[in-house]
Amino acid sequence: MTIRLTGWLYRKEKKAIDSIEEYIKKIVATVKCLLEVSNSIKNGRFGDIQRIYNNIDILETEADKMRRIISEELCKGTYFAHLREDLLNLVEEIDDIADYTKDAIKQLVITTPSWDLLYFTFSIVEMDRYIQSCIKASEKLLESFRIFKQDMEKAKPILQEIEEIEEEADELKTLIIKSIFREADRFKMLDVMQVKEMIDIMDNICDSAEDASDIMFQIIAQRYG
Repeated sequence: MTIRLTGWLYRKEKKAIDSIEEYIKKIVATVKCLLEVSNSIKNGRFGDIQRIYNNIDILETEADKMRRIISEELCKGTYFAHLREDLLNLVEEIDDIADYTKDAIKQLVITTPSWDLLYFTFSIVEMDRYIQSCIKASEKLLESFRIFKQDMEKAKPILQEIEEIEEEADELKTLIIKSIFREADRFKMLDVMQVKEMIDIMDNICDSAEDASDIMFQIIAQRYG
């Protein structure tokens, strides 16, 4: 049996659900900025980091405005009574993805660790995969929500993929930190700890994507239960 999230909603409420999809698109665009930061550092364009951070700040601010509007609409919707809390929690978790992306790069902008350490860190093979995991988790969240709107049950395999991406990201994070600390004598320890903090913040991106997927799993269980 197919259960469509939008199949039993009024037009205005369907619009609110569609707005969540547009909202996730904005989040994906924000996370993809991590790749720009990585490429800039590896190519010696260190001056680009502030510009990219400013762009992330704009995207995150736009996403936050979208979140507030969506939350207001969810609270108004008549048929959201049974799902309102779950949907509001979903939107908050999605918002955290953008927040953590911004915070990770803000860590570099504010603390300005040595460029030698940044080049070393972003040249680690696992770092590329770590960034791709963050991007992939957000993209899978968008893909799963698109399917989720039309057929909740069919979204489950993609939601499961997000959990697998998060587990892989945890493993990559460990390898990256080990690589940095093996060479820690080459750098100032304060710089090393600042970069580690950035990596820890990035870890929350995949965690938040997984938490959002868990909420969708919960909604599916409720509808099929």
